[in-house]
Amino acid sequence: MMSCTPSHSSRPFYFGSNFKMHKTTAEVRAFVAFLKETAAVYPGVQLFILPPFTTLGGLVDIPRPANVWIGAQDMHWADSGAYTGAISAPMLRDVGADLVMVGHAERRVLFYDTDQDLNKKILNALRHDLRVLLCVGETAEQRGYGTTEETLATQLRIDLHGFDPRALDRLMIAYEPVWAIGEGSQEATPAEIEPAVQFIRGRLVALFGEAGQTIPILYGGSVNAQNCMPYIHSTSVDGLFVGRAAWQPEGFLSVLKAALSARQTVTS
Repeated sequence: MMSCTPSHSSRPFYFGSNFKMHKTTAEVRAFVAFLKETAAVYPGVQLFILPPFTTLGGLVDIPRPANVWIGAQDMHWADSGAYTGAISAPMLRDVGADLVMVGHAERRVLFYDTDQDLNKKILNALRHDLRVLLCVGETAEQRGYGTTEETLATQLRIDLHGFDPRALDRLMIAYEPVWAIGEGSQEATPAEIEPAVQFIRGRLVALFGEAGQTIPILYGGSVNAQNCMPYIHSTSVDGLFVGRAAWQPEGFLSVLKAALSARQTVTS
């Protein structure tokens, strides 16, 4: 097991939000305008949002700085075909998407995405030069049985099978314990988060050698402006993946400011 001492050193900080099935194109356009202003104030932070598919095409004409990414919430593993309702990587590239999320717990549970499915999606995303945000995490039942590490190891091993190490700069991992996400969920503590983050880091090093140290690991799970500070103080995460607390510009900025304030006290 690697050292559990949090390390924030000179790593970039990653901060983003998944809008799920919320917001119209007009609302997301306004949010992107806000992100551009925020990015200018915090040039060392990589900001990103994952709006609904229907809004992505309406963002193509908005120039954005390098530290603002717009991503998709999922994609199919095929470039095209008889997959009614699906969205492909070439389609995402066509509308200017920078990255794609795969493996969100809702996709795994509600839409029956298997790790084998996710592996095909990830490899196809790489073929089309998309960045990948891979979500991993255990359920309450798996944690209760003491199989958190086995669950995370299996997810990472299968999901990243065949991942080209030369493309590691296009990979981010979001640790999202399933029991800590969603309305009414149980809030995770830093003491619960850090061992899982350290285990993920160790598995990434086992898979990719020392290059595995460079892959950003974010935490997502009912993050808000109040609990994000201990998450930054007491864990070695490289960023935060926020849900409903960051769906409005004022909330997004509030959580971001709190996280950066906490990070500053750790690195100073």
